[in-house]
Amino acid sequence: MTQHYTVAPIRNCCIGKAVPTLLTLFVNALPPGARRMLVRADPGLLRTARGARAMFAFVLTMAVTVLAGEAFGAPVTAFLIAFPVTVFSCAAISDDETRARIGKILALSASAGAMFTLSALLHTSWINHFVFVLLIGAVAYARQFGGPWIPVGLAANVSYFFGAFLKPDTQMLHWQWVGVVIGAVCALIVHQLVVPHRPWRRMRWAVSSIRMRMGGMLEVAARFGETQKAPHLKRELARVANAVNIAENELDNLPGGRLAHRPLAEALLSILALAERFALQLQDQLERVGMPNADKRELESLSKALIDYTPLSHNGDLALIGSGIDRLEQALLLPPDLDAARSRKVPPAAPVRAQFRSAIQSAAAAALAILGGVMLSPERWYWAVITVFVMFTGTFSRGQALAKSLQRTFGTLAGILVAMGVVWALQGNIHVALALMPLAIFCVFYAFTQSYTWMAFWITVTVALLFLATGRFTDALMVLRLEETAIGATAGIIVAAFVLPKSTDAYAREQLNDLLDTTRAVLETSLPDGPIDRLQLTAALHDFEAKVSNMRDVIEPLRIFPGARASGQRDGITRQLVLTSYWVHEIALAVRELDSAGVKRSPARALEASAKLEAVIERLRVPGHDETAVETADAPPPLARETGGDPMQVIATACHGAAVSLTSVARLVTDRSMHSRAFRF
Repeated sequence: MTQHYTVAPIRNCCIGKAVPTLLTLFVNALPPGARRMLVRADPGLLRTARGARAMFAFVLTMAVTVLAGEAFGAPVTAFLIAFPVTVFSCAAISDDETRARIGKILALSASAGAMFTLSALLHTSWINHFVFVLLIGAVAYARQFGGPWIPVGLAANVSYFFGAFLKPDTQMLHWQWVGVVIGAVCALIVHQLVVPHRPWRRMRWAVSSIRMRMGGMLEVAARFGETQKAPHLKRELARVANAVNIAENELDNLPGGRLAHRPLAEALLSILALAERFALQLQDQLERVGMPNADKRELESLSKALIDYTPLSHNGDLALIGSGIDRLEQALLLPPDLDAARSRKVPPAAPVRAQFRSAIQSAAAAALAILGGVMLSPERWYWAVITVFVMFTGTFSRGQALAKSLQRTFGTLAGILVAMGVVWALQGNIHVALALMPLAIFCVFYAFTQSYTWMAFWITVTVALLFLATGRFTDALMVLRLEETAIGATAGIIVAAFVLPKSTDAYAREQLNDLLDTTRAVLETSLPDGPIDRLQLTAALHDFEAKVSNMRDVIEPLRIFPGARASGQRDGITRQLVLTSYWVHEIALAVRELDSAGVKRSPARALEASAKLEAVIERLRVPGHDETAVETADAPPPLARETGGDPMQVIATACHGAAVSLTSVARLVTDRSMHSRAFRF
């Protein structure tokens, strides 16, 4: 039976009323201010849950291995493979379905045990290194297929270097397989009982985060021009969009999937469109006339109500935001429409276009890193290889490789400095070091997908605590870690630049084409020849959001370059992506309004506007097309904050606005005269 929940005010009540989990009890036990801060900072508490699972799994595995060692008369080191198995089973596997989760944990465990054993049996160094290079290349290739290949590949690489580093006695390998079982069982216990998966609870937390982030954006808007500037407003809008995207992705994990929750999906879209409309229109207004005092008071009042969970006003210019949040929270209470979900056959996943480029690059960089790492230290060379492995995970261009290498190096340097201070403060206290290790592991996986720099920082702190607990910590060892990291980063940059290189602008052009294709798909589902299909429109918008996010990732490396030209190009593309997202959302909202009014077929005026936009997309989509035309000043202003206006006029305006913004994105991506040097790297 599907359970239905109420959205409890975070200020006065606990967040969940279903069977509480350890994470829920912890969140509910926090003071109201800390609780709001946590939920607002981590939509859905996804990062908190990931870090908590890894932390508890480490603690549980430590306890079990100690007991097993005492029971069997074996040292704890005989079961060391249990730790990467259990930690990565909890951090890299997040399936809500129990069967899928168990299957991935078993596959990860088998991969870890096999690769550890293989590495331990290959005693000749050059053979061991050669096989490691082949393994890294194979994992990089398999990772493109997604699914279980990602955690399996991660475990394979980590376990292989564990075997190369530990050099276990082959007569003791059976104990390491016991460690594999211990790690898998502990991970299952944590997944099932300690921090279980509750998609409805995650969705409620995500909606709460959206509400409070919207309040934060209004708070910044109220002080716009005084203490807050345009970049602050853009940052808050990006935070709202991030929370909406996380909640939107969670729809797939709810009973029946996203097709069973169309009202909730549409409410999320409405909130994002309202946030974009408000931010763009406010910026345009303030640049011309400034902020009236009455508007400032209204913004402050609604901001406080959103953050403090008090009743929202439905009057004034901001009435749409208040009513939009209320509709979102009401949609959260609706039962899933399982009949609607069953009425649609899920289309097969698009075939994966796997390429050997990533495998060749990863293997080449690993070989170069091993060569340099061994020359520096025959015992700690694996730090250089780990840098390469992580560096080429999710990296598709030279710019991304350079950015990740710098982030890894800076994070490691900062972690070494802090670790030295922590070790000095502990004065060799092993028990405190062991107590701090689970907290450091939590921080590693809290930052796992959020910040590569912070992840490298906390990994270094964890390594330092481990060496302190085992009595092997020295300042020279930490300096060696930094040097090996730098070798790995350098090897990665060299390979990314010269072995099957792909520049940032070439990768941006590929992603631009994907964005154009998904925009056209949204148009086709929004304004079809026959009846409007809102379920199909919801799915098309999900794909569109994913491609917009990919485009933002493409230009992220420009952030690390200090030049005004690079930052200007990044800011320009970012603004046009926001406008593109906004106009496409306005088209979808207007189409929904027409459908709710009983319009069964797309009006001729709307089809005409759509055809003009599709013609622009077709022109920009031509292979090798460079948009070098002079930019015109005919971009329409964002729609008024208080109303979207007549749906027909909204569609016409939004199609024209999307055409202008997409053309601007294409100009910034394809016109080499507008490129920064960083963009061409």
